Amino acid sequence: IVIVGLAGIALIFLSSLLKPKETAQTGDNLTAPEDALVNAESYREQLTRELGNMVASIEGAGRTKLMLTLDGTIRYLYAADSDIQTNERGGGEQQNTEKKSYLVVRSRDGSEQALTIGQVMPNVKGVLVICEGGDNERVVNRIKEAVSAAVHLSVSHICVLKLSE
Repeated sequence: IVIVGLAGIALIFLSSLLKPKETAQTGDNLTAPEDALVNAESYREQLTRELGNMVASIEGAGRTKLMLTLDGTIRYLYAADSDIQTNERGGGEQQNTEKKSYLVVRSRDGSEQALTIGQVMPNVKGVLVICEGGDNERVVNRIKEAVSAAVHLSVSHICVLKLSE
């Protein structure tokens, strides 16, 4: 019985060491993973490549060059606990106070990083398509419709021009 009790105490102690540390930090103080800018750039390159291949396969487009711009970088979502306190005042007034604590994970080397639970990819801000069929109004309209549907972008933010010889 003593051995089982000691084993139980040891398990409780070990679980407290492995538990993520909770700290109260604001979102501005949290740092995104170091590769956030690299990931945003590789996301833009991949999207450009895929969209360029799609546009090039539209009948009449011909050789195609494509450039797109994003509205920022990848935004990370962090695990957090919220504590909302409501204070009632006289006259039926209420005052709500929210305190948010982000969960922080400590790695073996002692460094700490906020626990990431997801990421939001940046939206496409604009697309420039330069293609051989850029002087044909039907081709231009098809390209604008396809790009608009693919990246959920208004056609007013898509420019299609003719590729020079």
